[in-house]
Amino acid sequence: MEALIYGYLRDDLADGHSEELEDAMSSLAREEGLCFAATFHESTSGDGTAFVELTQELKRADAHHVVVPSLDHLAGQTIPREILLAKLAREAAAQVWTIET
Repeated sequence: MEALIYGYLRDDLADGHSEELEDAMSSLAREEGLCFAATFHESTSGDGTAFVELTQELKRADAHHVVVPSLDHLAGQTIPREILLAKLAREAAAQVWTIET
């Protein structure tokens, strides 16, 4: 059984390209032998609701992989990027992948 990977996307950074970014995240998952499960979309208000839901789902599904278009999608919220990365690692033992080269 393939390991699950979840996408996380900030809509304010997607600039109308959410579908293309999701396709790229799904392609990366396939290339790495992972099963792309779903994408959590953070609204433009960036209140962190989708991030909390993502973390809860990772724990529920015993999943340990997250893909983002770039690490910028984990920055610019009320909580700095390093804290969000540490939270994913600590609470869900999650590895973060990016589609950015």
